Amino acid sequence: MNPVPTSVSIFKVLILAVLSVFFTAASAQIYDYSIKEECLSRSGFEYGGFAGFYLPGKGSAGFYSGKPDQENNASYIFKNKYWYEEIFYNLDANDTVFIAGYPDKVKYTPSFEFGLFFSYNFNCHTSLYFQFSYVKLQIKDILSVEVDPPIDYLAEPDLRLFGIRGEEERNILDVAVNHYFGNNPVFRPMIGIGINMNNTLVKKHVLRIADKDYNLVNIYGNRPYIPGGTQQGYDIRQGGIGFGVFATVGARLEFSKLVAIEPGFTFYYKQINLESAKGFYPQYNLFVRLCFRDLISFND
Repeated sequence: MNPVPTSVSIFKVLILAVLSVFFTAASAQIYDYSIKEECLSRSGFEYGGFAGFYLPGKGSAGFYSGKPDQENNASYIFKNKYWYEEIFYNLDANDTVFIAGYPDKVKYTPSFEFGLFFSYNFNCHTSLYFQFSYVKLQIKDILSVEVDPPIDYLAEPDLRLFGIRGEEERNILDVAVNHYFGNNPVFRPMIGIGINMNNTLVKKHVLRIADKDYNLVNIYGNRPYIPGGTQQGYDIRQGGIGFGVFATVGARLEFSKLVAIEPGFTFYYKQINLESAKGFYPQYNLFVRLCFRDLISFND
């Protein structure tokens, strides 16, 4: 008996069929030279909104692991006498409490990215493009703590898992040259290359134990935390500006001479300036742009 196709496989077949018909129909019209002169004469400004699904590389995510070699490490919490005593009491420990293991493969959660753009079209084929976007990234992983059991010396020490969380903001500027193929005003494939500048900022990094968040960022400097003390916490900024390059593939779908959409995919190779995890890492983005032509300066 043949297996019954699942809904997922049926969905994939339908998507492939629709895309095949779509691209076949589009390619049949793409080199319509009867409108070549009109296509080449169309210049002016465009602007609009941008939304995408940002897939960050995991290279810089290790910053949030809490390991001893990272600037924000979990040992900072356990070495503080007052925090340690509080954890010891809340976990009902009998002898000692200590970190037994750190997360090995910390990853970002894919996130929604949005922004604005404007561009200048030299003609229907070439444009200079500027985009400003924002994305908030999150890290969620587990750190294990060993708690010696009460009284019963024959019992095995138990391992308890606690969440380590991070939150990071990135403000992104892309500058690109885009090229559109063919003269068809309805559908034109697009490629682009450009440079990127991004500003990374750590917004949150905590270890949650027994329903309490402990800040892994050392805001007290050389003066350790003391309950009820007069020491003042500092505003610590972690992160910085990085640069990179990217390439984009996509398509332009025009509904009229005034409105178009551009779905596509971008591959980044850019520097993430994040303290000890600073480096160049691949990043990815699936996006859709909604484009409006400048009604005053745009020339047909």
